[in-house]
Amino acid sequence: MKGRKVYAFNLHLTDFPYQPYQLLNIEYGTAPFLKTAAEAQAAAKAARGPALDLFFSDLKQADGADAAFVFGDFNEPSHLDWTEAAAKAGRHPLAVSYPSAQRIEVEGGFTDLFRAAFPDPVAKPGFTWTPTSEPTVKDDHHDRIDYTLGRGKNLKVVKAGIVGEKAPEADVVVTPWPSDHRASMAVVQF
Repeated sequence: MKGRKVYAFNLHLTDFPYQPYQLLNIEYGTAPFLKTAAEAQAAAKAARGPALDLFFSDLKQADGADAAFVFGDFNEPSHLDWTEAAAKAGRHPLAVSYPSAQRIEVEGGFTDLFRAAFPDPVAKPGFTWTPTSEPTVKDDHHDRIDYTLGRGKNLKVVKAGIVGEKAPEADVVVTPWPSDHRASMAVVQF
């Protein structure tokens, strides 16, 4: 990689308020319950938008780099996951075009590397939140809120997956698993 410039950014965005809980009437602090996709989008933008503004200021350092990557816990689902098809399949209560990952993709020119490898959120949900409860519990909601995003000329995803405590939830198993989140990973070429 001699002479190539690569940037990596790690984000950990606020977890409050958490819009999936608000939409599902799961109590979480003082957050009000929400009824519509528009309310969820607005709440997500208000919660995480200021941190993303700071990120975009820092991202300017990566202008002209051969590749740039964003990793992290966004504490917000993806617009690529909360689709009409996923709602019809019962994964989520409704389709929501969540703004944070979408903003990084659109404004920053990044690709969601997991969804590039697995475009169908019903067939491969890639839940990273949470390995600490069963998907059937009523006081939680499993989701993909941890991301690996990348951009670069001719960037190609070789493989991607979820790292966690057990299969089939994780493609790469690590025991003991040390976190209340699973991780997203990708191997790329550029």
